[in-house]
Order: sequence, then structure tokens, then C-alpha cells
Amino acid sequence: MSLAANVCLLLSEWISFLLVAVPPRSRRTFVELLIGCLLNPEGWVTRAIGAIRREAHWTTYYKLIERAQVPVTELSRRLLQLVLTVCPTELITLILDDTLVPRGAKFGPGISIKHDHSHKANRPTFLNSQCWVTLALVVRVRLGSALTVPIRSWLLEESGQRGKLWVARQLMDSIRGQVKGVRLLIDAWFMRRSLILPLLEQQVRIIGQVRRDTALFLPPEPEPKRRGPKRKYGQRVDAAMLETLPVQEMELMLYGKVQPVRVRSVIAVARFLKGLPVRAVWCEMLLPDHTWSRPRLILATEIDLSAQQVVEIYAERWGIEPLFHNLKRWWGVANLWQQSKAALELWMQIRSTAYALTQLLALQLWQSFPLMAIAPWRKGAMITAGLFAQWLRMQFIGLPVRDAYDPKSGQFVMPFPGKDQRLQC
Repeated sequence: MSLAANVCLLLSEWISFLLVAVPPRSRRTFVELLIGCLLNPEGWVTRAIGAIRREAHWTTYYKLIERAQVPVTELSRRLLQLVLTVCPTELITLILDDTLVPRGAKFGPGISIKHDHSHKANRPTFLNSQCWVTLALVVRVRLGSALTVPIRSWLLEESGQRGKLWVARQLMDSIRGQVKGVRLLIDAWFMRRSLILPLLEQQVRIIGQVRRDTALFLPPEPEPKRRGPKRKYGQRVDAAMLETLPVQEMELMLYGKVQPVRVRSVIAVARFLKGLPVRAVWCEMLLPDHTWSRPRLILATEIDLSAQQVVEIYAERWGIEPLFHNLKRWWGVANLWQQSKAALELWMQIRSTAYALTQLLALQLWQSFPLMAIAPWRKGAMITAGLFAQWLRMQFIGLPVRDAYDPKSGQFVMPFPGKDQRLQC
């Protein structure tokens, strides 16, 4: 079977699975917009409509988006179930992080002056921007690498009490009951007691970076019976004690390449987590000038993990940075512009779902991908979602999509390229 036929079969199955979360009256229009996002890398709705054979009035697409007729939470849950169906695993790894999208307008959904903690060159410290908090899923693929799939993005409001920590809790609550074992990777900003302790009650495992001066203590020594509560903390783990900890030097595959690292580790008690035992790991990397970097402190609530495992697992968190880059630059998030927060989040979810489907296609059909016809200068490279999207645009542009959904059976059958009728399989 040809690659185009395999793509049609997989998209038919996957989109039919996603349509369960879409109201029946909106499914035809939703399918057109989703396929349009698959075939067009720009964020404007008109460009997505132009990538297919438009068969409805433009107000049909306008009403679906502006009236937010598709529940974003249900669609994101369905997308998570789809990814776990294609790539099953008992313990899933999630990443939670935020990113800024600079804006020139002063008024709009979520637009305000925000602090940019990325410290990028030629960029001011405070930006007029929108802040998105994104929940992503790590999928381990061939050759030991990992794929980061966007599940849902939440637009932070410009004012009020609902900050990033509140949004993070809502994102984690939205997937409660959908999965069993969950491990969450977060950076130092999200390593707060108000977020971590409720997640630990839900049996979520946490690995995150914290400040180097975080108050850590050794477990208390056994003591004779006495009146009063038992001690929570032993000796404090300060700089002097850190120098006495045994050092392990090893070479690990971190951030896409083999790097020499030096780690120190100890089972400690974190005061900001009310005396919770954690695995504390200080990690240093070898710099190009053959000196060691400043130690990064990583805490893991799974104390049975080794220091090497903690560092290797936490390194997967870096995959969300290329995800943000791809969504902004190559999948049009920088061009999203809707008049309401609900409409903007829905369009963001549709575009993220299209990107996730392309990632799954590249993961499933990489062996039959015609790399020499698309990008011969990348011989031997991994088949990415960008390469697969380029091939999709060459093969499937301008297809009639609206009638490919059957309201009676509730099934979608992807049209075969070069034919007006649906592919019969």
C-alpha cells in the first residue's frame, strides 16, 4: 500500500476518534478546519480554509470559532487518549511550562506587559505579550530519543488572581481519571508548594529544578522517646556538606548529545514541601573551556530513582522548548488573532491537534517516507513533523473534505489525493 493510502487510513481512524469530542452539528466544519491546519503552516483561519476545497459559507467557520462551539477540554482529553492509544505506556511523562508570544497591539485577549525570564538577546526584560501555559506529553521513540506532543495550551488572563500556578492546577485536573501513572517535569518557577502538594495527593510523581539555596535537611537521627512531636529535620545540607558528598562522573545523552556530567546526590527532606523526603541531585556539566558549570539542583519525589536516572528523565523537559519554537514559527501560533479568549484557545487547540497528528504520522510512517524526493540534503536524518507536513501539502492540498464525514455512521474517511470520491478500504 502506498504512503498516501496509509496516511488516509490513519487520518480517517484518528480524526473519527477525535470527533467524539465535537458536537454533531459542528463536525463537518471542524474536520475542514483541522485538515486545513494540517496543510497550511500559517496561523490565519483564512489560510487554513484556502488549503482545502471550501464548500461552506465563510460565516460557518467564523461561528464555530468565535462562538467556541467545540469544548477545548474534551478535545484535549480525546487527543491525549489518541496519543496513548498509538504509543501505549503504563507511566506517562508530562511537561508543564509557559511561553510568551510578543504582540504589537495594546488590547486583546490576554495581552499585557509581562516579565520575560528567558533573557534572550536583543529583547527587553518586559514584553507586551500573551502568556500560554502548555501541558505536553513525552513519547519515547526509536533510537532512544523522545517526542514532545502538545496536549493543551491555556491562555493566561491579563489580570486577576488566576495566575500560572492556578492554570497549571486546572490543566492537571483536566486529565484526572484519563491516565493512571503520571510523572510531571517542571522548571524552578512551577516548583511551588501550592502546586506540588495537591498533585502528590493525586499520586503524581514530580521531578523539577529548584533554587540552589533551597532549604534541604538530612533525615533526623533516631532519638530516645521524649515528650512532644518528633523532629522533622536533621542537619542542614549546606555548601560545606555538599563538598563532602561523593562525586560521580559519567557521560550521559543529554539534550541530543553525549555530555560529561558530574553529579552529587543525597536523600533529603525539603522544608518548602513540609518535610517531604526527596532525592536531591546536584548536576554539573563540562563547559567548552573544560571547566564545570554551576551546579543545578534537581529534586525528585521518587526517592528510589538513582541520580543518573533523575538527570536523564529531567533532561526530557527540554523538549518543550523546540515544541514552543515549532508552534510559534512553523505552525502559526505567532499569527493567531481572535477577539475573545475562548475563541483564541479553541483555534490554538485545533492547530496544536493538527501538529500532534503530523507528529504521529511521522512516527508511524517514517520507513516509507520519500525523504530523497522531499529533502535529499537531509539523507539519514530523522523524519520530523515538519518534513511530513511538507509532503502533506504537496499531496493533499485542495481536497474536498466536508462530505468526507458521514453523519449517520459518525465516521470520517480521508479523501484520496487526485480523486474526488472517498477512498474505499
